[in-house]
Amino acid sequence: MQGMVRWYSAQGFGFIDALGSESREAFYFHITAVKNRAILRAGDSVLFDPTQSPKGLKAVNVRAVDTKEANKCPQTI
Repeated sequence: MQGMVRWYSAQGFGFIDALGSESREAFYFHITAVKNRAILRAGDSVLFDPTQSPKGLKAVNVRAVDTKEANKCPQTI
């Protein structure tokens, strides 16, 4: 499913608005669901797999559509 990041917090979680959905569903996501730990910003286009959690809609396997603009977090050794 394709969406756009509504907002993303420094604590590592945020919401994605599903595109193409008339109801404009919002999916919660956490940094652990983002492929390659890409840093996402509000307005970024993403692809994700929707799922239902006990607390509501959730996005997993989140990946940036344009990887050139998605920065990766620095690796620590």
